[in-house]
Amino acid sequence: MTIVTHSITEYITKNQQRKNARWKIADGAWSFEVVSGVWGSVELFDEAFPIYEYQKFNDKGTNPDGTKIK
Repeated sequence: MTIVTHSITEYITKNQQRKNARWKIADGAWSFEVVSGVWGSVELFDEAFPIYEYQKFNDKGTNPDGTKIK
């Protein structure tokens, strides 16, 4: 799952949280820490820590696809 954001701060913060997630191996299975003391399975990782993608906000009023509005 990918989430689009226009905030550089949110983009950096959320992707750093994803990269710095704590992992452990218990009973031969990988788990990650969702919140302090709560561990989740690998299948839930993308839901708990989605990838954020940065797109610059179009604040100049230009139309990016080139069509003209009359």
